[in-house]
Amino acid sequence: VMVKLNILEKYVCKIGYYVGEFENIEKISFSNCLKFIGKIPSFRTVLVILCNSKAIFEKLSISSWLNTNLLSRFYIQQHTKFKPPMSNTINRRNWLKNTGLLAGGLSIAPSFLQKAVANPALQQELYLDFSHEHRAMQAMNALPPEAIKARLGANENPWGLSDKTKEAVVNSLSEANRYGMKIIKDLTNIIAEKEKLPIPPEEDGWMGATKSYIKLGCGSSEFLSAAIMHFGQKGTIMVGDPCYISGNDEKVPMEKVKLTADYQYDLDAMAAKADPAKHSLIYICNPNNPTGNILPADKLRAFIDKVADKIPVLIDEAYIDYAKDPIADCMVDKIREGKNVIILRTMSKLYAFAGMRLGYALGKPELLNPIGKYTMNGFGLSVPTIMAAMTALKDIEYSKVILSNTAKSKDYLLDFLKTSGYTTIPSYANFVLFPIKIKGMVLTSKMREDGVMVRNWFFDAQHWCRVSIGTMDEMKAFTESFTKIVS
Repeated sequence: VMVKLNILEKYVCKIGYYVGEFENIEKISFSNCLKFIGKIPSFRTVLVILCNSKAIFEKLSISSWLNTNLLSRFYIQQHTKFKPPMSNTINRRNWLKNTGLLAGGLSIAPSFLQKAVANPALQQELYLDFSHEHRAMQAMNALPPEAIKARLGANENPWGLSDKTKEAVVNSLSEANRYGMKIIKDLTNIIAEKEKLPIPPEEDGWMGATKSYIKLGCGSSEFLSAAIMHFGQKGTIMVGDPCYISGNDEKVPMEKVKLTADYQYDLDAMAAKADPAKHSLIYICNPNNPTGNILPADKLRAFIDKVADKIPVLIDEAYIDYAKDPIADCMVDKIREGKNVIILRTMSKLYAFAGMRLGYALGKPELLNPIGKYTMNGFGLSVPTIMAAMTALKDIEYSKVILSNTAKSKDYLLDFLKTSGYTTIPSYANFVLFPIKIKGMVLTSKMREDGVMVRNWFFDAQHWCRVSIGTMDEMKAFTESFTKIVS
């Protein structure tokens, strides 16, 4: 990027940034642009207005910076026609007018979701935006494998697949040359039995897809992004702040409701704000990511009873297996009662399928079918993944081993943090979040240099660190690195 900026100096009229969709476009001198770029979240938010030819634009591959909202679509077409104004700032309306958008009758830029409906590339972008762990792992890719001491930023299961599941993968290879239609049905039936939901009739379409209470996919993120695609076009999505998707409000219409003083979802406030004329979906991550705490089951059920008849409620239960009583704390009984509830589950955590990729959505067919058009409806799953999942779901003893290992490593981490003078939010997941006394980006950057991967957050006027639960060796690597850095 620096090399390109040096080349661009004689072509650049203005460098600026946007917040949301064409807000706050400001003039920044070229001499300060390198400092500016160091402060922005990602290169995608750089806005470069050129005064030369389209050939220069394409030669320098600047389009990768401008692939959000309308930038890439109109800059290539319009920048040769657009002479920037002499004033130091441009407001949103003037910018649109100068680039010809208003003249062409487009008075309001279409939302990201509306464009994504017809653009698979934007759907993929949204999917990756909801895959925080994917972005976290990218930060470690710069390090050679031998330099990585502890991968504690993606909430993975460090102990891996069980021996029985590995054996199932090996055995599946003899069938991997065939499509997996039949075994997809078998896996769906296993999940239906586990969740006490109806088994779809075989005579109904694609393995009973149109009447199924279960949808299979490549991790729960496939269904999360699909649900956002569907419901986000219908209205605003209510979320807690912070939660797993609350940072995506630039692309998704959201109303954020601040968590309570003890960092729980404020269900009373959410119920009071819920308006079917405005809200199309209520999203609750339980246990919550990044805080790790869990809602009292009776309060969440009462909330569902109060609002779900008016507005569908999506419960993201990615970490429910780590709850003290997963059966009591999960909300699948509300689906059996006929409530407008969608539940998302992933096998990436407890079952160690982060690389195998398998998740599923639960809900009434009339809720699941509309979001299915934004998924592959299970057809993207491989035969080894499906057969491994059938074995893993039945391997109860190994799940107990993983939960025991997680508890021991978590206790070690909590003891260290308490001794070091740090408080933590009670965690019912395979990670711990705690407030830190230095800037989050400084901590994660220095720990990454030390071969330890963790995540940082900033909310409630406070920097936070989230540490995934790893093996005991990984937890010791974290405590050693953390102690060295904060001291």
